[in-house]
Amino acid sequence: MQRLPLLLGALSGHFASQTPCRFAPGAFTPLLPATTTWFSAAGRLNLDFFHRTLSVQELGTLVTVESSTPATFEHVSVPFSLLLHYLALPAPPQGLPDLYLAQTPLLDMIPALKESIPTPAVVEETGRGDIYATNLWLGRCESINTPLHKDPNPNLFVQLAGKKRVRIFSPAEGRTIVGDDVARFRAAEEMMLGAARPRLEEVVWGPHDGKTEAYEVEVGPGDACFVPTGWWHAVKGVGDGVGASVNWWFR
Repeated sequence: MQRLPLLLGALSGHFASQTPCRFAPGAFTPLLPATTTWFSAAGRLNLDFFHRTLSVQELGTLVTVESSTPATFEHVSVPFSLLLHYLALPAPPQGLPDLYLAQTPLLDMIPALKESIPTPAVVEETGRGDIYATNLWLGRCESINTPLHKDPNPNLFVQLAGKKRVRIFSPAEGRTIVGDDVARFRAAEEMMLGAARPRLEEVVWGPHDGKTEAYEVEVGPGDACFVPTGWWHAVKGVGDGVGASVNWWFR
């Protein structure tokens, strides 16, 4: 497993060559106020910010989250305020499912939060500057584990709080890993609980000889990486506490 190359020059070079890269540590901290307003210096969720910024109606916005246990997986709708209080707890509640807001257009659902996460200029200046979607990811690092998958558009991924480990595989290497299982990965439930997942988990997160086109990067607050179209990737939370990310799919 190789370390993800550091961006040198403009992102347009990696965009054109369809190669992944990482940005300098903390490069996005001054660009995204959410890294310091949504979270404390210790990485805890700042509930006071949300209560001061959002109305009662906005806090009550229903958001769809992944609710999971080792044996179950489903999507449920909960008020945004409930998710915030869950994330603000010092430890995961015992005996209750893990909750994860995944791939959600939260800024469109609650526009008052847009000032906290403005679109970085690097997204608007790369390619056509055509933003397909902006997604938020909010959960507890202890339970974050997104299986191997690929996206239909180039992806700028920025960590806002906590840490995540990302493993990235070239299109050819990803197809070799997935093999005949690719046809089964058509829905989130199949990705999370399907029969292929244990095998893929072992292959993706196990040791690699360094000869394949596979990379790893650990991202903390303000860190970012670029994943080109068609590159396979998997994500795991590191440590404990709240883990938050934002990504832009663009063309």
